[in-house]
Amino acid sequence: MKRLTIPFAIAIIVGILAGVGGFTFWYARGYSYLSNEPEACVNCHIMGDNYSSWVVSSHRSATCNDCHTPHGYFAEYLAKFRNGVRHSVAFTFEEVQVLRTTKCSLDIIQQNCLRCHEPMVGMLFQARELKSMRCTQCHPTGGHVF
Repeated sequence: MKRLTIPFAIAIIVGILAGVGGFTFWYARGYSYLSNEPEACVNCHIMGDNYSSWVVSSHRSATCNDCHTPHGYFAEYLAKFRNGVRHSVAFTFEEVQVLRTTKCSLDIIQQNCLRCHEPMVGMLFQARELKSMRCTQCHPTGGHVF
């Protein structure tokens, strides 16, 4: 009888965790982050200003993923997963009102800026003194208007 009790208890705990996790994923519209729709970012209330400023910017034809995730199926979803976990931990355990861009995210943004704007700025970044600069140093709001 004891042998059945331990697996049964583990199954109950796993079931509860899966149920609570599934409900939270559904309630928070976590599935929307799997899309390419910019409106998904507004699921998080602190992203409202970012979304509103993007809508009126010259970059409104680009989606959030065009600038903020690497291109390529696996790399894009890995970045979304990494950011989602980091944001979830911050919102759950810290008093976060502003998300800070990590070095990894800045690298992705830089690659995407150059991917789209390379015909205009490619020569600039070939100069030795500019190689270490980021586009966001001169354009801190990027595709947003704040």
